[in-house]
Amino acid sequence: MDNAKIEAVLAQMGRPRKVMRPHQHFDGEYVTAPTGKIAYTAEGFGPNVLLVHGWDGSRRDLADIALALDRAGARVVALDLPAHGFSEGEKISAEDAAAAIIAVAAKEGPFAAVIAHSFGCPSTVLALEGGLETNAVVFFAPPLRQIDQFRRLSSRFGLEADEAEEIIVRLRAAGSSMDQMDLGVKGARRSEPLLIIHSEDDEMTPIDGARELVKAWPGARLLEAEGLGHNLTMRDPAMVGAAVRFALG
Repeated sequence: MDNAKIEAVLAQMGRPRKVMRPHQHFDGEYVTAPTGKIAYTAEGFGPNVLLVHGWDGSRRDLADIALALDRAGARVVALDLPAHGFSEGEKISAEDAAAAIIAVAAKEGPFAAVIAHSFGCPSTVLALEGGLETNAVVFFAPPLRQIDQFRRLSSRFGLEADEAEEIIVRLRAAGSSMDQMDLGVKGARRSEPLLIIHSEDDEMTPIDGARELVKAWPGARLLEAEGLGHNLTMRDPAMVGAAVRFALG
């Protein structure tokens, strides 16, 4: 077991790969959250819809969805999560992301719908538990359990199986809530209408998790795609159309 490697991975965990764009001007709003200033945009008129991006992303990842919502007559609110895009912060947890969502909602909500991708999905569920109000939820490629996600992707950090387990032990000792981030357990207690959109070939968040979640969340529906991987469902016209219809329906 390589302790130096374990320490290096622990130091990096929670730190997204933030792409700095100093040549770009942010023409939007800011709201304050525990991690600092949260950047967001609010455009259009009509039913309020919140967009929540995934890890290493930004609000631009959902640009096709935002455009479709605008054309459908919605008002679109899209934020950069902490330590992403134009928002402040260096590290982020799902709890930090939820706090940012709640901060934006306090200023711009309530919302007719929330549409989230990947890491944005458990963050949204935590925000719902924290009082976020919405009439409908759409999840693109949600990860079912955070701890399973880490184990599955640990090889990308160059970790052996025993090294990944050692990191989990250390995270638990430090008070990590990783074990509690189970969307199946949390979803069973939700009542918001939910549509899950997931591609069968998604290697980042396997579709089996979505199939389990749709059984746990009362009344949830699953729309399965093929050949769109982890990100392209958010750009596919049929998937985007289904999300917009559900959000505004």
